[in-house]
Amino acid sequence: MPVISPNTFAPPVTRQAANDAAAPVAQALREKVRRLERAHSAERAGRLAVPLGVPTIDALLPDGGLLTGALHEVEAGAAPSGRVASHDGAALGFAAHLLGRLGTLRPAGTLLWCRRPSGPGDAPPYAPALAAWFDPARLLMVTVRRDEDLFWAMEEGLRCPGMAAVLGETRAADLTAGRRLSLAAEKSGVPALLLRSQPAPAQSVCTTRWRVASAASCSTPGLSDLGAARWRIELRRNRFGVPSVAETPTWLLEWNDETHCLSVVPQAFRGSTRARDARLAG
Repeated sequence: MPVISPNTFAPPVTRQAANDAAAPVAQALREKVRRLERAHSAERAGRLAVPLGVPTIDALLPDGGLLTGALHEVEAGAAPSGRVASHDGAALGFAAHLLGRLGTLRPAGTLLWCRRPSGPGDAPPYAPALAAWFDPARLLMVTVRRDEDLFWAMEEGLRCPGMAAVLGETRAADLTAGRRLSLAAEKSGVPALLLRSQPAPAQSVCTTRWRVASAASCSTPGLSDLGAARWRIELRRNRFGVPSVAETPTWLLEWNDETHCLSVVPQAFRGSTRARDARLAG
């Protein structure tokens, strides 16, 4: 005669219930792995964190800022018209701001800017405009004809003594090149930036990925029709920072020409609820 245990008639545990029960444990394990990975990487590469100067953003970044010895990406987002401009000044301005902030750790170092023009009318960045973010005298501009040459120049720059930061301006998405740049940055401790004029497929090797678009400025009535520059910033990847599984942090930032600082426009913080933006870290 078969033995009937007390659990014989217990309701079966569904897969969804099991997943729900395991979710907190999995999240805790992911956080532990993240902390260990960040500590190991920082110790091995001697990375430092450079604050952006915006407390609400710095609070989400690892150690309160952008990590040096790492690869960061900036891509242009859709403008208020809904279209992505081929040369959105917002993405370029934000990348220049990051380049200047990262360059403060080595004030005497060179800032390398590598670019591949998209056409005859694609002029290089205007030096007097870049002066809002760093001293143009520190800038070394390299122009190439092929994407392969651009990634090569960036990689060589990351290995060069006396370099403060390296930026590459390209539309290409090369995962192998991204891995090489990430490893070179980690080994040298020099930060690397990739600036894209168009959204590109995500590369998992970058430490942070930002999407930047211009936003309508707010002018003062009776004084000028043109107000302070405003950018809409999305933090679409935050590998070692505070994770967010429900939303992509988005800010409306305003640039102050007098203080040379960014600030969050009041009541502008919000999060995206789109499903494809749900995973921020990992």
